[in-house]
Amino acid sequence: MANIALLNRCNLRCPYCFADNYIADERTDITLDTFKVLLDFCAPEGELGIIGGEPLLHKEFDSIMSLALNDYRFNRITVFTNGVNLHKHLNAVNDRRVMLLINVNSQRDMGQGAFYLVDSNIDLLFKSGFSGSISIGINVYEENQDFTDFLYLVKKYGFKKIRLSVVIPHQKSEGGIKYFMRMKPTLFNLYRELKALGVSPCYDCNAIPECVYTEEEKSFLQTLPFANDFERQIFCGERSVCSPVIDLYPDLSATRCFGCYDMARADIREFENIFDLKNYFFKEIDARLVHNYSWEKCKDCYKYKTFGCFGGCLCYK
Repeated sequence: MANIALLNRCNLRCPYCFADNYIADERTDITLDTFKVLLDFCAPEGELGIIGGEPLLHKEFDSIMSLALNDYRFNRITVFTNGVNLHKHLNAVNDRRVMLLINVNSQRDMGQGAFYLVDSNIDLLFKSGFSGSISIGINVYEENQDFTDFLYLVKKYGFKKIRLSVVIPHQKSEGGIKYFMRMKPTLFNLYRELKALGVSPCYDCNAIPECVYTEEEKSFLQTLPFANDFERQIFCGERSVCSPVIDLYPDLSATRCFGCYDMARADIREFENIFDLKNYFFKEIDARLVHNYSWEKCKDCYKYKTFGCFGGCLCYK
């Protein structure tokens, strides 16, 4: 799935967010004409992500969603949002093909007022007969992170599945494998809470390689209530899904993903369609960086050699 970035502005300042590091100098909001061009480019894939910044800040967000939803080449449109402004755009997103992925942070990180709005907007969506699907996610970014506010929403609204991602820090002072190992205790605190609630976890990005886990930890992971076997395999590090996602921008440029924003940026006008562009990024980034070993174990690992594992996040390479 490719993501179209409507703008780079946001109404929150989450302490872990790396977006400002990369796109602070770009202040262009997408035009409707440019959005149409990007729709045509992405159409062969049949799915679309709407991202920012915070996409709901775009002054023509409702018109943008109307264009996307009236294009029946797309069977799923995912809006990635912090949820603060959803009450202003309920009609624009109320469609069975829309999935809202609401990223939730603690009140400490997003502010009490913003957290209250997210809570009330989720409540409003459920009560207003929203016809699409709603999911919430969390970014794990610090050791001993407090998940109280996130779990409050999980329990209050009965979410049976959540999305999580391990944030890659701005300053990469240690290798990816060492970083994942350091973050493990915090992650397992969250996993135990989710298991007690009967909630299925899935990784959005930066899934931890299987070799980072001990045998005891692997056994515990197998007891989590995964939604399906594919997501279990990803979560337990048995297979990799770190393929190019593609983020597309208002100037018709593209990157492999946010984490690789400053590498091999491309102009979409030089490619036939989204699949052609994905192939380019795979050759220019994935196929090269995967050979940068994260640790010695990778050299003799069959899974690593056959792209079954990337040996840690590509952003670390």
